[in-house]
Amino acid sequence: MVERVNGEVSSIESPIGWMPKFNDIEWGELDYSVAQYDAVMDVDREAWKKEILAHEELFSRMFDRLPKEFFFMRELLLSSLWRSPEHWSLAPETH
Repeated sequence: MVERVNGEVSSIESPIGWMPKFNDIEWGELDYSVAQYDAVMDVDREAWKKEILAHEELFSRMFDRLPKEFFFMRELLLSSLWRSPEHWSLAPETH
């Protein structure tokens, strides 16, 4: 994250935000393959929409205690998901 802020590495825009590239992560001793990373980074539109919509009651109960930006960000996330493909994944050339 620090390297992204400093402009040293880039990221890929997804329906749920910006994702780091596989090669920009320092994996150390972890044995994590590109295929595993891709599987974790896949975005299932309907599953994400269901999750975000499930937060409605929580947001309603905490309406007066949450920053208003939380509500706006939630709506922007839903909008992004509605405009995204059913299954979004990283392109192979982005690693």
